[in-house]
Amino acid sequence: MRNPDDVRVLVPVAVLAGQVIPDQLTRLLSETTVVLLAYHEIPEQTAPEQAREQFESKVRDELDELVSAFESAGATVETRLVFTHDTDQTTERIATEADCDAVLLSNPAPTIDRVIVPIKEDINLETITKVAAAVGRREDIELTLFHAAEDDDAVSEGERLLDEVANELAVLGVCREHISRVVVVAQNPLGALIEGAADHDVVVMGEEKPTLRGRLFGETSDRVAEQTVGPVLVVRRPLDPEADDADTGDSG
Repeated sequence: MRNPDDVRVLVPVAVLAGQVIPDQLTRLLSETTVVLLAYHEIPEQTAPEQAREQFESKVRDELDELVSAFESAGATVETRLVFTHDTDQTTERIATEADCDAVLLSNPAPTIDRVIVPIKEDINLETITKVAAAVGRREDIELTLFHAAEDDDAVSEGERLLDEVANELAVLGVCREHISRVVVVAQNPLGALIEGAADHDVVVMGEEKPTLRGRLFGETSDRVAEQTVGPVLVVRRPLDPEADDADTGDSG
């Protein structure tokens, strides 16, 4: 049975495309269980078995180096090796199978000192807080809890929400002196978050339910990753039991 205190993070890596995980990010995840997803996207006409025969040896070598780096930092590491026709679908499937709390959207990270955690409401707050604590217990990390209120009347509720999260983070071992709270009034919460994240190195944010706008313009977490300079840890929302997550386009 899984330890309820265990934080599991899926780290997808396109190993044959030269993608690397910065040392700073490896250290940030040192108190988590890292599920390394080494993947290689292949053309529709290529069978996964054929790609495995051709590339597996090289991918294994790259994967072994990543495992060593994370283990040296103190993380527990699990691995998955996949040749796939659809990276997004495969990432979601593996995250579900491996019971991951969060998925890393990797960006360059020259330094990691400040982490911003946008808090919208009570939905999935427990898991968001648990993931934030796992990266925020390091002595060199400053955590900023961020909330965008709709209007002035909603500011006090936002402050209450952030106080609640800050108290729980302290219970989970984060130094109170390393936690700050920011509540802004914004008609455009996404724009406010991107502005707030400008002087932070990493964003820890909850996954949102799929929407028509998300399908047209990209999910909020993807847009944050594209418009900020650092990595984004996307905390997965509870699974919809009616969702069909079947994925038959790869070989694991």
